[in-house]
Amino acid sequence: MIRVRLAASLVLCTAVALCAGCKEGPFGQTAAAKPGKPASIFQPQAPGGSTVIASQVQDLNRRVAQLDLNNADLHRQLAQAEQSRQSSQEQVSLLQKQLGEMATRLKDTQVAKAEVDKQVTAIQASTRMRGGATITANNSVRQSLSAVSIPGLDIRQDGEVIRIEIPSDKLFSAGSAQLLIDGYRILDEVAAAVQRNYQRQRIVVEAHTDDSLSANPTAAHALTTSQAQAVFQQLVQRGRLPVRQLSVLAMGENHPLASNATPVGKAKNRRIEIVVYPDTIDG
Repeated sequence: MIRVRLAASLVLCTAVALCAGCKEGPFGQTAAAKPGKPASIFQPQAPGGSTVIASQVQDLNRRVAQLDLNNADLHRQLAQAEQSRQSSQEQVSLLQKQLGEMATRLKDTQVAKAEVDKQVTAIQASTRMRGGATITANNSVRQSLSAVSIPGLDIRQDGEVIRIEIPSDKLFSAGSAQLLIDGYRILDEVAAAVQRNYQRQRIVVEAHTDDSLSANPTAAHALTTSQAQAVFQQLVQRGRLPVRQLSVLAMGENHPLASNATPVGKAKNRRIEIVVYPDTIDG
C-alpha cells in the first residue's frame, strides 16, 4: 500500500514538473497564438528544460530507492520482533510446565509427610492399647535391657532401645511385601527371641527402603507400610506375640543407614527393624 501511494505521488510530481518546465502548453492559460499566425499545440521547450526534468526524475528515483530500503528494514525488524516473541512464549510455557511438576511433587511429599505424622502420633499419643493394656515406663527394665543374638542378623543397642535389623532382601521379593520362604524362618526366630527376652516390652516394627522411589514419595511409604504390616501379621499369627505388644511404623526412605550412591548402600537401607523399647506393657 505504501509503495502504491509513493508511485502515484511520483507520477503526479513528474507531471507537475513536466508542466512547470514548459513555457507554453495547449491547455495553459498563457498559451496564445502570435498575431497573424495559427496557434500550434507543439511548442519548443525552453532551453535547459530537459536537464531540469531529468534531474528531478533522478531525485525522485533516489527517494523511491531509499523508501524501498526503509521498507525492507522495517520488515526485517518486524521478523526479528516476531521471533523474539515466539522465543519468550516458549520460555513461559516451559516455566509453567516446571511449576506444575514442582507443585505435583510438593503435594505428594505433603501427603507422605501427613501419613508419617499420623502414624507417629498414633504411636506416641496412645497410652492405651488393644485389650486395655497400659504402657508404663520402668527404670529398672530400662537399665537391664540387653541385646540378644540371632544368627545372620545385626542387633545393636541404640540409646535406650534395642534394634534387631533384618535386610528386606532376605524377607521379601524385590520391591514388594511378598514374603520369601526363608523370610518365614527369620521372623520365627525373631518372635522366639522376643518371647524369651522381651515379653513385656513395647515392640515397634519399622520398615525402611532406599531412594529408588524418590520420584514418588507416596509409593515409598506405601511399600514400607505394606512390608511393616506383613511382618506384624507374621509375628502375631506364627510367632504368637500379643497384638497389644506390637505397633508398626512406615519410614519410607527418610532414615537411611548408608549412602544410596552405591548398590551396597541401597541394600543396607532396605531393611526391617524390630525396635524393642524399655517401656513395659501391663495387662
